[in-house]
Amino acid sequence: MMKTLKKYSPKILLFLMLGIIAASCTERIDVELDDTYTRLVVDGQLTGDSTETHTIILTESTSYFYNQPPPPVTNANVSVKGDDGSSILLSEQDPGVYLLPEGFKSKIGVNYSLDIDLEKEIDGHIKYTASSSTPSIGDTVYIGLQYQPDWGEKGYYVVQCYYWDPLGPNWYMFDIYKNDTLLTDTISEKQVVDDTFYDGGFTNGIGVGYLDQSRKDQVLKPGDVISFRASSITEGYANFVWEVQDEVSFSTPLFSGPPANVVGNLSDGAIGYFTSYSVLFASMVFE
Repeated sequence: MMKTLKKYSPKILLFLMLGIIAASCTERIDVELDDTYTRLVVDGQLTGDSTETHTIILTESTSYFYNQPPPPVTNANVSVKGDDGSSILLSEQDPGVYLLPEGFKSKIGVNYSLDIDLEKEIDGHIKYTASSSTPSIGDTVYIGLQYQPDWGEKGYYVVQCYYWDPLGPNWYMFDIYKNDTLLTDTISEKQVVDDTFYDGGFTNGIGVGYLDQSRKDQVLKPGDVISFRASSITEGYANFVWEVQDEVSFSTPLFSGPPANVVGNLSDGAIGYFTSYSVLFASMVFE
């Protein structure tokens, strides 16, 4: 009897250990996270494109696991003033969305200030401010396409930029359109660069966008119109976009620290960014 018990006891112990491990792996653990205080979130961009709809969007911050659209901040007095003497009081088009007049465009060299006066205080504050200069940009830009058949599943078209960069430090943000549809419609898809490698020189076909031919929305057919927008942005806004892209990208190592609020340019602890930039466009027809 003892002999039989000794023969099978290792297997019995193994199954017991596996059972314990399996039970521990499926045990539910509830983690309670404290919510931080509510803050004002601002998204405001003024551009040199008079055909664009310019808005200042105000919302409240939410907790990490909040799965609804952020609450809009309504009934605020929002104004934009330029150091050229211009002053605009914005109208609230939709809840939390404040609209500048149709045909507005920012002017190169003008410094714009944003003033927000809330109906109800957030985080102990009623008034918030921010400001941004409007950097200059060159006169002309051209684009081309280069096919890279070995990239990805079905190849890529590289959007190439030909542009004389003004002398001095500059920062740029690039957007790509296909038949008037913005392909770089999220901040994680935008290319933001400085001019370290071509300061004061000719870009001579640098890659500013990539069209994946395995993606339905990016496949090119004869007659498609590819458009490119170069935006000359401030160093502060470039750093803001880079930080946002770092926060939303995959974290390495896997168990790195939790995301932190990206540093913006609003006063009194508000989150987000208010910026003004000049723009330049180029288009071509795919054949």
